[in-house]
Amino acid sequence: MKFNGTHKFHAPSQRVYEAILNPAVLKQCIPGCEAVEYADENHLKVTLSVPIPGLKGTYTALLNIVQRQAPNLLVLQLQRQGRGGSIDATAQITLADEPDGALLSYDANAEMSGPIAVANNPVGQGVAKNSLSTFFKNLEKVLAA
Repeated sequence: MKFNGTHKFHAPSQRVYEAILNPAVLKQCIPGCEAVEYADENHLKVTLSVPIPGLKGTYTALLNIVQRQAPNLLVLQLQRQGRGGSIDATAQITLADEPDGALLSYDANAEMSGPIAVANNPVGQGVAKNSLSTFFKNLEKVLAA
C-alpha cells in the first residue's frame, strides 16, 4: 500500500515538526489512539484501537524514528509482527516553510501480510486515507490552539 501527498499547515515547520514528535499531541490526533510514549530516544510506543472487521482490537506497535533533521525531515518506520499479521511500513515526511505556514509532504509505503493485508484494497485504503485526513485536521486544530 502506497500513500503520498501534501498538507498545508498555518504554522511554521518547526512547530509542526515538534508536534509530530510529541506523544501528547499524537495521542490527541491519531484516530483510535489510546496511548503514545517514548520507549527510548528513537522509538515511540503507540497503542491503537482498530475498528476494522476482522482486525478489531487493540494493538501496540513500536515506531522507529530512523532519521530526523529538524525542522525539515523525518523518516519513520513501523515494523510489527503478531496478532493481526505483520506490517513493515516506512514514511518520509518533509516540511518546507512557505510565507503562510509549512507545507508537509509525505511518501509512505506499507507491506502487509496475514489478516492485516485485507486493508490493502480499495475499502481499506479508503479507511487509511480517511484516518490520515482526520490526523491532519486534528493536528491543525492543536497547532491553532
